[in-house]
Amino acid sequence: MACQLAGCRVQTTPAACNACQTNDNPCAINVVTIGMALVNKKRRKQDITELEALLRNYMPDDDAMPATLKMSNYKPGPGNELKKMIAWFAKPSDTCNCETRVDTMNDWGAEGCRRNIDTIVDWLLEEAQARGLPHGRFTATVARSLVNTAIRKYERKFPEGAPEPDQDDPEDEFDR
Repeated sequence: MACQLAGCRVQTTPAACNACQTNDNPCAINVVTIGMALVNKKRRKQDITELEALLRNYMPDDDAMPATLKMSNYKPGPGNELKKMIAWFAKPSDTCNCETRVDTMNDWGAEGCRRNIDTIVDWLLEEAQARGLPHGRFTATVARSLVNTAIRKYERKFPEGAPEPDQDDPEDEFDR
């Protein structure tokens, strides 16, 4: 369904398939399939006006846009790996630049993050200080270790780098 809405091939995830299956209108036009189509068209720099209007019709009036529709959630990278690792104790706040920094790390890729590790550690220390958390030398050591672990996790998952939205994966059984 997401492929039809987007007018192009849409790669999905098991989590998106599960969310679609548990929706009131599974395997049809619903918030999940519209969101997946919207993300893929946006990544291709195509017009998303119609999909946004369609999504508004399917969204309850009192709900904000679900976090699952954020493009960064669909773009793998070291930033997303780091975000997952620290999510249990450091949720993004209204005042942080967390999402922008996640996107920057994802754009840099593994090698770029290695080259910019001091900047990334500084970001983590800056945010720790803003939240009243420890931000000294020990925290910097832990932060550096977390960044390196995130880079390694990303490289294990995607040894050839993150797939581009137009790369076809014939083994993708989650395509809708």
